[in-house]
Amino acid sequence: MLPATLLTAARQRRVDHDSRSEAAYRILKEKIVTLELPPASLLNESDLMSELRLGRTPIREALQRLALENLVVILPRRGTIVADLNMSDLQKIFEMRLELEIYAVRLAAERATPAEVAEMEALLAKSDEIIQRGDYRQLMQLDHQVHQLLARAAHNEFLEETLERLYTHGLRLWYISLHKVSRLHEAIAEHREIIAAIRRGDGPRAAEIMRTHITDFQTQLTAAL
Repeated sequence: MLPATLLTAARQRRVDHDSRSEAAYRILKEKIVTLELPPASLLNESDLMSELRLGRTPIREALQRLALENLVVILPRRGTIVADLNMSDLQKIFEMRLELEIYAVRLAAERATPAEVAEMEALLAKSDEIIQRGDYRQLMQLDHQVHQLLARAAHNEFLEETLERLYTHGLRLWYISLHKVSRLHEAIAEHREIIAAIRRGDGPRAAEIMRTHITDFQTQLTAAL
């Protein structure tokens, strides 16, 4: 029994360590995306350890992951800064998203299961109440969740991961001008149309609406910035 006990304990230590690193990653990513940690700000490891009540190793592992996603920049012997934002980045992000999101909904129209479509519809059922409250931050979160489900319904994990990274970078820019962007209501309506097209298996129609969805949002966001 002793070897099994030791093995179980070792596995549990790895799980605990991974969960701490994952927690640090998710918290810091949320703070960066919502601009609580502003672009170009310097991150102090000791301060993060104290704030998150985590050790140095989970913090460093989280920062390494964020660096791979281009959300922070690690400067040897100088520290870590939150990646800056600029209009050139916005254009490149939308160029990629336009093609990949369209491709994703085409695949979703072919591959989505009834359960996946029902999950999307259930998520959007909450939108009317959020719109009535005028909670733009929650609407943005809802938009994000819908895009995640659409990508997942394409059943291509590489495409799903790429789209999530692109959306995250776009989300940082949207938070800068959230109070100026008034198209979130229209975006929710377009999501409903896309999901209806996917339920029918109509890939071309889903792709057409997604193209409008992304290009119109980019136009308004660019004007707001």
